[in-house]
Amino acid sequence: MECKYVVFMGPAGSGKTTLTATFSDWLSSQGIDNVKVNLDPAVEYLPYDPDIDVRNYVDAREVAKKYSLGPNGALLASMDLLYGKLEDIKKELMEIEGEYVLIDMPGQLELFSFRSTGPLIVDRLSSKNRTAVVFLMDANFTASVENFLSILMLSHSIRIRHYFPQINAISKIDLLSPELLEELLTLKESPELLKEKVIDKGDPKYHDYINSIADFLIEEGIDFIPVSSTTGEGLDELFASIQNLISNLDEIETNL
Repeated sequence: MECKYVVFMGPAGSGKTTLTATFSDWLSSQGIDNVKVNLDPAVEYLPYDPDIDVRNYVDAREVAKKYSLGPNGALLASMDLLYGKLEDIKKELMEIEGEYVLIDMPGQLELFSFRSTGPLIVDRLSSKNRTAVVFLMDANFTASVENFLSILMLSHSIRIRHYFPQINAISKIDLLSPELLEELLTLKESPELLKEKVIDKGDPKYHDYINSIADFLIEEGIDFIPVSSTTGEGLDELFASIQNLISNLDEIETNL
């Protein structure tokens, strides 16, 4: 059986690594074999034991010392160097059995926003028709409508860089009050309310600009899955959405 790939992306601190660990445990509890891939050459601590760890190929700290680079420069250089190791990593991946491959990406989104290396690495490691991206949005950053609007736009900007089907997930929802969670769910059901709320709070001279952004988001639909790595809430819904996305890709491929 061909593997399914789940790529966890999102800003630094959004909980990608923790969710990778929790989702892997959840899959295992359902009897689903999975492979965990750490694709961050700069990470110092992982809450899971990676089956494949890119630090065995490229270590950002060693790159920083060798080329006298700062943390961000070392990460960017490491990802460029990692691209040359992909055949070896892919070979290692093919030797491990698992129905799902969970890829834990670095949090520096400039790897995807402004550089070709990030999208190329994901494309080479995964399968074009059996991959779903999970974009994480930290619940703490959704407490204001301005932040929520901004991170939704960030999600779309990343999406057009990789072109895989993407699921938005709001992480750490156990940290949200019931009232704030209910407000987010209301915006999901009635996205036009987001436009009204942002315009009410925003500077009048930016209303036309905000209107354009909000209209785009309303047309696309504001969809997300609330999840918690602490309580396990939403993991079943996340899995169902991933399954649905990949099944749809399979159907499209079959009908071509």
